[in-house]
Amino acid sequence: MAEEWFERSFREDYVLVYRHRDDSAADEEIANLLERLPIKATGKVLDLCCGSGRHSRALARRGYEVVGVDLSPVLLKLAEEQNHYPKLRFARCDMREIPFREEFDIVVNLFTSFGYFTSDEENAKVVQNMAQALKQGGELILDYLNPAFVKDHLVPHSTKEVEDLLIEEKRWIEDGFVKKRISIKDDSSHEPREYTEQVRLFSVEQMMAMLEQAGFGQIQVFGNYVFEPYVAPDSPRMIFYAVKM
Repeated sequence: MAEEWFERSFREDYVLVYRHRDDSAADEEIANLLERLPIKATGKVLDLCCGSGRHSRALARRGYEVVGVDLSPVLLKLAEEQNHYPKLRFARCDMREIPFREEFDIVVNLFTSFGYFTSDEENAKVVQNMAQALKQGGELILDYLNPAFVKDHLVPHSTKEVEDLLIEEKRWIEDGFVKKRISIKDDSSHEPREYTEQVRLFSVEQMMAMLEQAGFGQIQVFGNYVFEPYVAPDSPRMIFYAVKM
């Protein structure tokens, strides 16, 4: 079976490309989230697509019992190396196949870790899995991009240097996805290492419909990390807060 883009992309180079997304940024995001949303102050949290565990650590630091899951062995190894919290553990699984049933008080899915799959059915299955993992009355925070903002503010080409590496990123929109090609070149290699990323551009209405279909209610949509209301063309994010009914 062919390797999917996210299996190839979320490895060692990913950490370099996104190194500006660090623990202090994650800590600030979690602090804002807990301050501004009506989230339970204690309980068991599933950090779905936890990556190297930045948000998991920020939640564990505040006393939550946290399970971080991700598909990338490389990112999970980094997460384990930085785990100093007795109530935090990590596990490897595909978000389409998570094993949890009514175990969690809160599910978080942060930093655009949604819309990775080619078929809408697979993406909807992820939302259903989030609902399935939650206890009744459990809360979901799903942090996703705003397609309208992406279309208006897409930067087609950018470059940056990180640790003697030249990282070139090209972005475009095609067939309902925002796509990115990342090229990483160092002095020792003749050929650059190339990766692609793609995220499905779901509208706010499509997202609401998926959440409702999975059994969520009391849905609120915020437009940024200070949790101001979502405004269609202007908000950089669509951050959904919902309760499993």
